[in-house]
Amino acid sequence: MAQPQHNLAIETSSRRGFLALGRGDEILEVLELPAKRRHNLDLVPTIDTLCRNHQLKPADLGEVYVSLGPGSFTGLRIAIATAKMLSLSLGVKIVGVSTLDLLCAQHPGSIVGLNVKRDTAWSAAPSAGLEPALRSLDEIRATDLPLIADTLEDAAPAEPDVRVLHRLGRAAAANNEYDDALTLAPAYIREPEAVTLWDERHGPE
Repeated sequence: MAQPQHNLAIETSSRRGFLALGRGDEILEVLELPAKRRHNLDLVPTIDTLCRNHQLKPADLGEVYVSLGPGSFTGLRIAIATAKMLSLSLGVKIVGVSTLDLLCAQHPGSIVGLNVKRDTAWSAAPSAGLEPALRSLDEIRATDLPLIADTLEDAAPAEPDVRVLHRLGRAAAANNEYDDALTLAPAYIREPEAVTLWDERHGPE
């Protein structure tokens, strides 16, 4: 019987970044990126370290699962670019996972709100039949469900678990639900803050 393929999960959508190396459904090791990280400087070396810890090379990976956001502009951009590099240069298959879906799976029975801005949030609560949508904070709080959000004092923190990302990625891969490395993109929902400030100062191009 063939041995399960090795795989990698990359979660950098929040303030903390994590990698998980797996073999089939089993997680072999989780590594956190340095606390004062710059994703572009630390991500690839940490992947190399994680592989070396298990006598592997990145070329030995069969699949990579990457969080798509919404979340950190820089973290998402670098993680997805790295996943694309692994796919295009080494033939590693990609599964992109919505960070909102990840957190909903991580916190069943809760409502998750991300990208909180101007009294709205991109939110979902599968247990209550609420599909992903932009909702007002009043509407979100009116559900009376436990709230998971990234910047609200009355909410539990939104801290995506790379282990849940790995589980969701494995499930999608089992159904052959892979993404195209050429078209995969972050789910920003709103334009990044830097773009908004540029347009306010200079006008949109």
